[in-house]
Order: sequence, then structure tokens, then C-alpha cells
Amino acid sequence: MVSSGFPQLTRIALALLFATGLATAAAEAHHSHADFALDRDATVVGTIEGIRFQNPHVLIVVRTDESTTYTAEWQGAQWLQSHPELVAAGGSRLTSTTLKLGDRVVLVGSPARDTTIRTLIIKEVRRPSDGWQWSCHQAGVLRAC
Repeated sequence: MVSSGFPQLTRIALALLFATGLATAAAEAHHSHADFALDRDATVVGTIEGIRFQNPHVLIVVRTDESTTYTAEWQGAQWLQSHPELVAAGGSRLTSTTLKLGDRVVLVGSPARDTTIRTLIIKEVRRPSDGWQWSCHQAGVLRAC
């Protein structure tokens, strides 16, 4: 008897769907932010002292005028580059050279629940010198930061 191969393809398709589901669950678990007060916003104004434009997260180190250093966690570089609609009107597409050391920025994000930890998850970035702005809180855009 000659088999059409359909049962074999079905098993492969089901295995792929299962693997995709596991990968999605792992990604969701990776993005748990239980240590952050997601229902609150904190604003940090300062100068960029360090930036790592990478995956899985872009990290920005900012020093305030009071010399307090904050580390801010953003989305991954690939994700940021693939969502140009989150850059405010008139702003250029976000790339690895958009923000530079020495840039004065305003960061808005969810602070750590432990107030002794100077970390936040970025929801908005502004560069007042030229009006450049990125925000995941734009009208009509329903996307988690």
C-alpha cells in the first residue's frame, strides 16, 4: 500500500505548531516585569553616558544633573527598527546612531518597585535639542512597550 504522506505532514505541522507555542511562552516569560511598577511612570532627565543598541534589549545609561545614574531598558534593537510608526512625526527612523553619548534626553518609564534601584523600562524617549521623540503611547497604537 502506498501512503500519501499526509499523516507524516500532519505530525510535522503539529510539532512545528507546538514548538512555536513553546517559543511564544518562553518569550512571554522573558518579558515578565514583576520587579517594576508598570502602573506608574517616572521621568528621568539627563545626559546619555552609555548606550548599547542590541538585542534582546537596548540599554541606556543616563546621568542626571544631580549625578544620579539610571539604567533604562528599552525594546530590542530589531524590534525598535521594525516599528517606525512609534517615532513622532518629523522624527527620523530609529537606528543605532539616532541617540549618541552626550545627548540630553528625557526618559519616561516604569520604575523599579525597589526605589533604591535606579532602573526603568522605557515608554517614551525625547531629545529636546531637536524635538526627536519615540513613544509607545501614541493615539491609535495599542502596543505594549
